[in-house]
Amino acid sequence: MSQAWLSYEAAPPPWLPGGFFAASLIWLLIAGLTLLLGDTVAANRFDPLIVTQTHLLALGVLGNTMLGALLQLLAVAAGVGTPRPRALWWRIFPTWQAGVACLCWGFSHGFAPHWLAGGALLLCGAGLALLWHAGHGLWHSPARDATSQGLRLTLGGLAMALTLGLLLALTLTGQLNLPFMPLLHSHVLWAGLGWLLALLLAVSQTVMPMFLLTPAFPPVSRWLLPGQLVLLAGLGLLLILQTAATWLLPLAALPAVGFAMLTLRQLRASRRRQDPLWRSWLLAMLCLLLSPLCASAALYWPDNTSLPLLCGVLWLGGLGLACVLGMLGKIAPFLAWLHLQSLQAPRGVLPRTHGFLSEQAVARLGGLHAGWLLLALAWCGWPAIWQIPLGLATLLLAATASWHGWQLWRLYRRVKAVCLAHHEGKTAAHCT
Repeated sequence: MSQAWLSYEAAPPPWLPGGFFAASLIWLLIAGLTLLLGDTVAANRFDPLIVTQTHLLALGVLGNTMLGALLQLLAVAAGVGTPRPRALWWRIFPTWQAGVACLCWGFSHGFAPHWLAGGALLLCGAGLALLWHAGHGLWHSPARDATSQGLRLTLGGLAMALTLGLLLALTLTGQLNLPFMPLLHSHVLWAGLGWLLALLLAVSQTVMPMFLLTPAFPPVSRWLLPGQLVLLAGLGLLLILQTAATWLLPLAALPAVGFAMLTLRQLRASRRRQDPLWRSWLLAMLCLLLSPLCASAALYWPDNTSLPLLCGVLWLGGLGLACVLGMLGKIAPFLAWLHLQSLQAPRGVLPRTHGFLSEQAVARLGGLHAGWLLLALAWCGWPAIWQIPLGLATLLLAATASWHGWQLWRLYRRVKAVCLAHHEGKTAAHCT
């Protein structure tokens, strides 16, 4: 299967994806503060604070990072240019942040109907702006590699997740009368498998060979994402027609398990097994294999209220956060280096990518995340005991990642100032 042919000339300015990356760390800080300042939760996935935490992590932390990565990947992998980046930022970024804030405020205040409806509408508005930009660009793009094809399907998963989320919010507020549990199951499946996993599958086709020096994914992997979306559509229809079809839900995880097995095979063949990103992907794939087991067990032992929480923590905090932190440690320094290189920095001024963020710093951040994940898993069983330690660990993880981001930004600004001064000096000398 062909990999993406990367065209860095079409890359957006670094502040466009960088703004989303920075916002994700702010939402992680807010998630930690919510755990510390909120009421003690019960081991119940419908507890307002747990629902709030789920959406802070899914939409605030992972959602922002995924949007930033998608905008970058659309440009360099599929040639979708960004001729007016500031206008695009204004259409997506503020609306998405306001939507996350309104939705989470509504959840944390007893499922307040106006806040939930407003938040869902704002998120759909931001999603429509992104889908218009990406869909229009991909429609005219000649790219037909695995990553570009995966991005096309991923956009469909995002559209379904946002639409089902809006219907669910309107049902909760009493403005629609739809079957709640089938709608909830469909929303969770499309958000987790049709959006998060789909984007990871598309990104892995480029990221793993590029950064971890693995072979290209085998041809069979090109059928995983289409099969996943067809399976989700069929299961969603069955759930609406017959609520007893919930026992079929574990089938939705079959392509995900196949992707995990293929990725573990790729990791074994990697020539950079000492790279922190390798360990992040390994942890992510282990969580990907364990999460469906917890979800299946929750269907057959509904009295065990900890199993749904374990599934969510493994999926969002394990799979999602491991990939996000691991890839930010690679992508953010690479974007800074790439933009400064385009400014034709004087010899000896531009650091290597590891100079912006060392592998040792990324490895320490990965270790902090592994510790955080263990606390989160313990919290699923005994939330009253582990809520404060988990909140402190979340703040530590967010503060550490933010510190590394701030150091990277300072170095980027310093080198950029040298490059601009150098060019001004050359221009003045040429004029004289």
